[in-house]
Amino acid sequence: DFFVDFLNINLVSYVRLASLALPLLKESGGHLVVISSLAGKIPVPGLTFYCSVKYALDGFFSSLRVELMKAQQDVSVTLAVLGDIWTPRKQEALEKLPGGKKMLDFAAAIDKAAVAIIRGGATRAREIYYPVYTFPWYQLTNLMPQVMDYLMTKIPDYSTEQ
Repeated sequence: DFFVDFLNINLVSYVRLASLALPLLKESGGHLVVISSLAGKIPVPGLTFYCSVKYALDGFFSSLRVELMKAQQDVSVTLAVLGDIWTPRKQEALEKLPGGKKMLDFAAAIDKAAVAIIRGGATRAREIYYPVYTFPWYQLTNLMPQVMDYLMTKIPDYSTEQ
């Protein structure tokens, strides 16, 4: 089943790997950096499966962060919330959408995204948002969810990416 495979790859594997690494991380005062997506913070039409696993990553690792803090373990968790990052796959998918080529103008360079992720991990940030536009979109969802729902109905359907 597609959804079960999708969950196993994009959620269960993260959870299992973190669970296996946790004893060593506790011993060494280590750090987890979890790569997620703005789609784990805001609803995106056509990406229902993708959004569901990214929301679940946020829920699991945010809860794990608090559990570790409560247990006074020196293990930190950074959630990297990424927006559009340019990759050949992203370009291919967006070129299939009406207005998709224009959307590529907002895609961040992959090397700059990597630097932002590394910086966030090195500073043990709770969350990082990259590129810069991802944080205001997330805040808009929290402050005015009905407005965000409306705005999301106006963007192209990303279903070609699934």
